[in-house]
Amino acid sequence: MKRIKIVTNENFPFGGAPANFLRYFSLALSDKAEIEVIMPTGNVFRKAELKPEKKGKIGKVKYIHLGFTVHPQNFFGKIMDVIWGFTFTPIYLFFSNLCKPFNMIVLYNTHISGIFNLLLFKKIFKKKLIIILPEFYEKPTKGFIALVHWLDFYWGLKYLAKYADAFIPVSNFLKNYLETKLKIKKPILVLPNLIDPNVFEIKNTSEFISNKITIGYTGTPTRKDGVIDLIQSFSILNKIYPNAHLLIIGDTIGGESEIPKLEKLAVDLGCREQITFTGLISFKKIPALINSCQILALTRPNGIFAEAGFPTKLGEYFACKKPVLITRVGDIPLYFKNEEQAIIVEPENIDSIVKGFLKIIENKELSNKIAENGFKWMNENLNYRNISEKLNSFVLSIAKSAIS
Repeated sequence: MKRIKIVTNENFPFGGAPANFLRYFSLALSDKAEIEVIMPTGNVFRKAELKPEKKGKIGKVKYIHLGFTVHPQNFFGKIMDVIWGFTFTPIYLFFSNLCKPFNMIVLYNTHISGIFNLLLFKKIFKKKLIIILPEFYEKPTKGFIALVHWLDFYWGLKYLAKYADAFIPVSNFLKNYLETKLKIKKPILVLPNLIDPNVFEIKNTSEFISNKITIGYTGTPTRKDGVIDLIQSFSILNKIYPNAHLLIIGDTIGGESEIPKLEKLAVDLGCREQITFTGLISFKKIPALINSCQILALTRPNGIFAEAGFPTKLGEYFACKKPVLITRVGDIPLYFKNEEQAIIVEPENIDSIVKGFLKIIENKELSNKIAENGFKWMNENLNYRNISEKLNSFVLSIAKSAIS
């Protein structure tokens, strides 16, 4: 059996979109390979109930934090966490390989601080390296720290990623970037997302608020998810359907909460009483909440982040067999047709979003059809059990030539 080490500075096994992707990615591989997820730096959480263990196991997948389990909040603690992770990752891999030789490293994202030492290890010990590319960061217009973070990502992608043996981007934008901008001619598998639909199969769920048309959103309610557009369009819809209700599930995992700004916007628009903000909650509570909605929405605006990424929550929405409204950004037009798997509306267009909601509310037959078609597409393309053979075939074909 092949042995694979997955290295990530993101949360694991729970705590946001990266954690969800990596959880199902590792589980999909674990039937045919021995998997361990290594976290060089601490996870980022604001709520104690979400804090991870030092090491553990989910399914057959082992995971371990090499340093802090939670990323420190103070400046010196953050620096220490990064230095510790950079230094001890190759040391941990060395002793792991000494005890039980492994075949491959899978790295989530391309930051220099994470990829440089792994490339050295790969070269010295003749291992294979696959890079997962989940998104593309826009160059910040202000802020020195933000610029440093962006350079850490961009230089890693531009100058170091080419030495990997294969790539798993989440979008065709990223695939094209690798092939056309970076001239990379290595194996590439586009993998938009992974999900376990069984998690979202909630029986006997009641409506979130009785006698309401509840529209649901889940995620980190920042600009990239278009939550401001969602609230603005809802305020108009609510005038047409006073029994409409908006449920916004989630908040930023680390750092300042987004909710106070969104609450102020809702007050200004006169719809605060019709919106529920749950704040940051445990992943385990999310399926029941989104299943209690009649409509699920994602109104992402235009931007390179939307072109390069694929929303994790979309698979979760489809898994609930609910009608979904989504904006026409990124790979959405490549995968879906309007009024087939979803209602597709124009980004940053409040009128288009409102009309999309009205189409779902006022056309029950259409609503049911897109809910069923969306679930079918998710099951065929995102269900980690159903695509595990394709994923294993790709990953293990790269691992096969590694020296162990």
